[in-house]
Amino acid sequence: MHLSRPLTVLLCCWPLVGLAEPFSAGLIAERDCPAGISTKHQENPGQVRLVPGETYVVVARNRVEPTHYQLRIASARPRERWVEVTCGRLAPAVTDAPRGPDAASAPVSAPTRTGGMDEQFVLAASWQPAFCEQRQGRPECRGQTPTRADARQFSLHGLWPQPIGRAYCGVDRPQREHSESGDWQRLPAPDLTPATRAALEQRMPGTLSALDRHEWLKHGTCYGADADAYFRHSLALLDQLNASDVRTLFESSIGQRLRAEQVRDAFDRAFGPGSGERVRLECDPAGQITELRIGLKGVITDQSTLGDLIRAAPTRTLGCRGGWVDRAGPGR
Repeated sequence: MHLSRPLTVLLCCWPLVGLAEPFSAGLIAERDCPAGISTKHQENPGQVRLVPGETYVVVARNRVEPTHYQLRIASARPRERWVEVTCGRLAPAVTDAPRGPDAASAPVSAPTRTGGMDEQFVLAASWQPAFCEQRQGRPECRGQTPTRADARQFSLHGLWPQPIGRAYCGVDRPQREHSESGDWQRLPAPDLTPATRAALEQRMPGTLSALDRHEWLKHGTCYGADADAYFRHSLALLDQLNASDVRTLFESSIGQRLRAEQVRDAFDRAFGPGSGERVRLECDPAGQITELRIGLKGVITDQSTLGDLIRAAPTRTLGCRGGWVDRAGPGR
């Protein structure tokens, strides 16, 4: 009896923070929003604000159709903060990024995979001789000969979750700065099995310049799986491309010019009608085809069929209208 009134007063005066419904995702900040401890009031110890472009861990929402998300911000006290849903866009679930003096060398944890059939990606497959034309001094370009495998087939550049700009999920600022500045050797090596590492070094020549570290940090952290699965899936798709008429067309056209329509027709033959409309050609200023950027849509697994993923994707702009298929070494 004597406790009921004080308890009622205590409950009435406790700050209302909103009902926290568990919810796992990432929030890519798009506005410089305040991050308060309540959905109803303005309390913001430390005057914490979101940094546009940064990705934050979402741990809860205030209701099924939320007006606010609860974030976990490691540098804030208290760590759990509420922001309006209009402050950013959702990404797959992320884990807390490394903090402290060892952040630049600590591996980045993979988010939990939350996507489904509507997920979209771009598979970027490089024609390495064209890439190396103006980069003969790079480790992966030194000593390239016409008989080397990467002179006659496509090499892995990356697998990029869409939309464009979905990158660096849960990545610490120092690591992101190293990645964006090209200081890739300072990034942590992805955690791969020996078999995946060996396959990657064969089919992604850029590993000699730590391209794999950059690609994992920028794109793989938004893929929703660990690094080994991310690269394993990427290589499986690349292998299907290199086993197709598309690779045959490029290999037989070394030193010659290809029209974009020829490339798209080869995709239609290899992966089904309409596939070519999902492919964009990239060319350098000298008119050489440097890369194919192939739209994909759906769930990617070890057993995924490249043609199914391509045909499900939206159409893409053509890019360049054609170009030379470069041979290894200086000049066409």
